Amino acid sequence: MNSVVRTADRSRLPIVQAAGPLRRPVHQASPLAAMPQTQDLYDVLGVDEDASQEEIKKTYRTLARKHHPDRNPDDPNAEEKFKEIQKAYSILSDEEKREQYDAQRRFGGGGGFGGAGGGRGAWGQPGPGGPEIRFEQGGFDESFRGGGGLGDIFESFFGGDAGRSRSRGRDPFGQQRQQQQRQRQQRQRSRQPSGQDIETTLRLSFREALEGGRKQVELPTGESIRLKIPTGVKNSTKIRLKGRGQPGPRGQRGDLYVTFKVGDHPRFDRAGDDIHLTESIGMFEAVFGTEIRVPTPYGQHLKLSVPEGTQPGEKLRLKGKGVKTDDGQGDFYVEIDVDIPKNLSRSQRNVLREAAEKANLR
Repeated sequence: MNSVVRTADRSRLPIVQAAGPLRRPVHQASPLAAMPQTQDLYDVLGVDEDASQEEIKKTYRTLARKHHPDRNPDDPNAEEKFKEIQKAYSILSDEEKREQYDAQRRFGGGGGFGGAGGGRGAWGQPGPGGPEIRFEQGGFDESFRGGGGLGDIFESFFGGDAGRSRSRGRDPFGQQRQQQQRQRQQRQRSRQPSGQDIETTLRLSFREALEGGRKQVELPTGESIRLKIPTGVKNSTKIRLKGRGQPGPRGQRGDLYVTFKVGDHPRFDRAGDDIHLTESIGMFEAVFGTEIRVPTPYGQHLKLSVPEGTQPGEKLRLKGKGVKTDDGQGDFYVEIDVDIPKNLSRSQRNVLREAAEKANLR
């Protein structure tokens, strides 16, 4: 190096001097300093590098609820995991911090731009090998941070084309900026609106909702699709069919949302997965007990034993005979209505009166 200095034009030589103790002359303290440099923030949140801000926010909320210390009192690592998730989100949710972090990842994680011989790290931190180096030329004080300073140094020592020939015409910092720009464009494209969502309503009869099946649906766009109806679907249930909406500017289709409206039944009522029916029996049947056949909304009839002494308004249950769903089957409840006779003969009244007196009912 001494021989090079003697043959170079001294008027073009830069002044190289140590800047003294480690410090940050240009940038503020990095918001990333609190994160372990070996930890990948995208892995912490479980998202892709090109994830949109909406995806990052949604994933963060899910993880924050799952790993909150209050919900995991028996897990000693819950609080630390929760803090990692919060720190990762604070960086990836900020576009500027995220770009800085992406740049650091491309240059090998924690090492950044600094190497074994010192220099600056990816966040303007001095490298591990020595003090910060400044380049002063013509009264201009420039920290080595990926501007034009390095090329100027080579040109000063070796001539105008030397720096470019040593780097074979490639500017690593220019490549970095291009990569950052491509990432920004990719995120912007991911945030562009996709196709328009469509909402429609499908009306079902009481029995259609119980049995499920398939039904033709006319969409607001004029299209017609054959839709699968879930078995035992409830009133006002909304389902989503991904990619069945209208196409957007980029050809990506929106989603289709279908809301089911279930009609009433003249005899049956539904509460959750249970079916309710009111059935009338005679007074003597209620007194002495009987066995009756009751209809179901599925078109069947079931046998029901009415115990003696059944009271008006009492409900009898047929377990597992209610609404059938993929998760199981509800119950069938029969409310007993006792029919009191109005036109009794004289002899019938006398018999009832005598029985009431013996039972101390009068």
